[in-house]
Amino acid sequence: MGGVMSKRCMLTFILLAHFAGAALAAGEERAVEEVLQAYEQAWSRHDAHAVAGFYYEPAMRVTKGGPVVRSTRADQEAFFEGFLRGLVKRGYASSQWEQLEVRLLDPETAIASGIAVRYRADGTVFERVAVTYALRDTAEGWKIFLSATHAPDSVLRFR
Repeated sequence: MGGVMSKRCMLTFILLAHFAGAALAAGEERAVEEVLQAYEQAWSRHDAHAVAGFYYEPAMRVTKGGPVVRSTRADQEAFFEGFLRGLVKRGYASSQWEQLEVRLLDPETAIASGIAVRYRADGTVFERVAVTYALRDTAEGWKIFLSATHAPDSVLRFR
């Protein structure tokens, strides 16, 4: 009887630990989503300083031209200042996530992939872009250390 009870207790413990771990992961995935929502809001304000603050130092951006490493927040800010200025000049006003998925790889590392829709001031679609990020949980919260912009049809889906 004791052996059966002991096995049941152990099975119960394992199941509880599994579901508690899943709940913690879901909470952290939501935290990453909230960070990326705030990041997109900074884009919509055309705030290069705020956008740069979401990045780990150093961080890498992968583009069609290859990877580029920006070692400091000042490097990130200088890049986004020019990039945002160019977008605004072409008609960009704001953006929001159409789709965003997050998956924890471990307690300190997450990957996120989604489609951001960029709008003109009149509300029409300026462009749709997919972006995939790798993020690290730091003392300052979740920070982007890798970003790659790509076609919307290649966005990652985790579930």
